[in-house]
Amino acid sequence: METSTILPRNYGVLVADDEPGVRDVLDVGMRQAGFKVWLAPDGQEALNLYRRHRKAIDVVLLDVCMPVLNGPQTLVAIQELTPHIPCCFMSGFLGDYTTDDLHALGAAKVLPKPFHLADVAHAILVLARQAGSSLYRPMAGSAIRGAGRNG
Repeated sequence: METSTILPRNYGVLVADDEPGVRDVLDVGMRQAGFKVWLAPDGQEALNLYRRHRKAIDVVLLDVCMPVLNGPQTLVAIQELTPHIPCCFMSGFLGDYTTDDLHALGAAKVLPKPFHLADVAHAILVLARQAGSSLYRPMAGSAIRGAGRNG
């Protein structure tokens, strides 16, 4: 039996990447996979969006190297609001960080660029389902289909 790609509810993902093309691809791909998506061009904007929408955001997907606040700095700031927020990092260049450093900060995955969109969607779905069943924040209600652009 084939598994449906439609999610039982719209999980929320905050995506921060300074490359517009990467944000655009992730926006379209995550929405097609059934996610609600918030997009940020840098870590500070990601933090601002998270502050406003954290009850609806299940997972954060952060580029490592970004202006203003980089990915690790952004995750630390978000963790001050929600200590166990699920996070994936993505990067073509880790800068001063190693994969082990990023995992030590709490990253569940570090996805190398270029990546396959299906792999990203699967990783985010797994983390969102775990977050939805955890105690750090209550699970949202009924399914919402065709959500518009947020943020």
